[in-house]
Amino acid sequence: MTRILIIEDEQAAGQFLTQLIQKIDPQTHILGVIESVEGAVEWLGNNAVPDLIFLDVQLGDGTCFQVFEQVSIGCPVIFTTAHDEYALRAFKLNSIDYLLKPIRPEALKFSLDKYYQLNKENANSKVRYLEELVHSEILSRKNPRRSFLVPYRDKLVPLKDADFAWLTIRNSVVVTTLHDDRNFVLDKTLEEFENQLDTCNFFRANRQFIISRQCITEIELYFNGRLLVRTSPASPAHILISKERVPIFKKWFEEQT
Repeated sequence: MTRILIIEDEQAAGQFLTQLIQKIDPQTHILGVIESVEGAVEWLGNNAVPDLIFLDVQLGDGTCFQVFEQVSIGCPVIFTTAHDEYALRAFKLNSIDYLLKPIRPEALKFSLDKYYQLNKENANSKVRYLEELVHSEILSRKNPRRSFLVPYRDKLVPLKDADFAWLTIRNSVVVTTLHDDRNFVLDKTLEEFENQLDTCNFFRANRQFIISRQCITEIELYFNGRLLVRTSPASPAHILISKERVPIFKKWFEEQT
């Protein structure tokens, strides 16, 4: 079932669009019809991300672009408007289509079909990604590295994998923070460490961080279905687990705890 949010300041237009969408695809679920920039910002900040948003350009208290300035929209958007002068700006955002009012059923069906096709392609990409992730984890568990020689000034410092609290990219180089809060610049990429470290003890949280299980002190629910991981030593930046990777993270953490 596709969860759709409609942001439209004209009540009649919102009702018409709701009826038209459900007539074309009865499996859709309309989450609500929001009538203002303020209301849209509040709704998006306090609810899970919809699958798709229909967004009117001109709202009662401003333009829809003010919504993008105040909150992150992590789903596809179909813009609706009586004018076409905003089309170029709209397509620079999350737009997959731009419908001119009055909205014709055939135009709306074309937009929905376009969304479903893109969604199917994204789903296939996620499946491939998960297959590659499982494959890489199987390989890395066969022979993980336990010891590392880390350059420091004019020396090579021997470190154990168990010394690493977390690793991150900082100013285009990989830096590790140890459990004793010391920091070392590393001479490999984050991807290389991801492939060498024991995945029983280390998890690739996102593009910026690899974290050890031992450093995790707290896990908070965060906006848009994500998780915020707190560590000791504390990370200077938020360590966020994306909504898509939350099930993988939970499975990893619970299996190894």
